[in-house]
Order: sequence, then C-alpha cells, then structure tokens
Amino acid sequence: MADQVELETTRLAAVRGSVPMDGLPAFFDTAYPAVARAAAQEGWTLDGPAIGWYPAMSTDVVQVAAGFPVSGASTGAVSGTVAVLEVAGGPALVATHTGSYDGLPDAWERLEQERVALGVDGRGDFWEEYVTEPSPGGDPSANVTRLVLPLRTGS
Repeated sequence: MADQVELETTRLAAVRGSVPMDGLPAFFDTAYPAVARAAAQEGWTLDGPAIGWYPAMSTDVVQVAAGFPVSGASTGAVSGTVAVLEVAGGPALVATHTGSYDGLPDAWERLEQERVALGVDGRGDFWEEYVTEPSPGGDPSANVTRLVLPLRTGS
C-alpha cells in the first residue's frame, strides 16, 4: 500500500546517462562511487540513501541520474562527471519494496495500479531510493527500496 506524501525539493549530486536496461547495474556501480568521491573532494555532504532518478519513463534505453541527496552544493555545480541537479518536490505516492531488485518491476506495477485507482496522474519522473546498500554475498531478499512517484498538480 502506498502513502500519499508531500515531498521537499531535493538537491541531487548525480551522474547522468542514457543506459540500456540491462546496463543499469554497471552504471550504478560506477556512478555512486564517483558521486561519493566528488562530494568528498568538493566538501558536499551526502544527505540520504543512493537514488536512481528517471526523468521520464522509457523502455529499452533509459535516461537516469544516479547519485545522492546533498547539501553544501549549488544547483548546477559540476565536479568531473558529477552534476548537482534539483529534483522538484510536491505530491507523490511512495511505496516500499523489500526484496531482490528483480522484484522492482512488479512493485512499480502495483504502485501504478494504485495511482490509477486513486485517479491521479504521474508527473512523468520517478525514482528509487536504495535504503539498504547491497553488499557482495549479502541477502538480496533483505534489500529495501523506496519507490517514489511524483504526481501532477493542477489541471
């Protein structure tokens, strides 16, 4: 069951890319350490879990920004391949998925069904917050991922 919440605008230090769906794990594996290094070098503070932000829904190749919420950085700041973006706040549906990342498509489908049942429209972007950090040899069934679906406001 999803919660309807009001999100604050988030400043996100991230690496952006156009990535084939099957290339996302490798992209994330290089993007998150790059953001952590840039934050340490620039004096930015990481303020939350890793995020995979998708500015629009697509199928085979996705536009994605992988990074962390930050403070101490100006929107538009750049450090190597890392840029600081602003992700707009506002109303959203939020759900939590516990389990392997393989279960995320089904979790998103359930969230989408809830959105339709509520009669609200998505804004177009969405993201995943990786609340638990997977570790080599860890139990994938223990992964916790927060699914965030921003909603359109106005008419």
